[in-house]
Amino acid sequence: MLTFREFKSAQAARDYRHEHGTGGWIFEDERTGKAVLFPPEMTPTSIFRHPLATGKTGNLIGHG
Repeated sequence: MLTFREFKSAQAARDYRHEHGTGGWIFEDERTGKAVLFPPEMTPTSIFRHPLATGKTGNLIGHG
């Protein structure tokens, strides 16, 4: 089962990823500044095609 988490900012997503050791990709919406933490198993292509990112412009932050 894949888990997706939404955050108010990319920094909040980074902090969560670091504190909980989840790994994963962070997509930051340029327009709203909100971010989604995607599972590390997903590829960048699958993330940009996912409903939480489709049609949005943003940055993909590595799966640290």
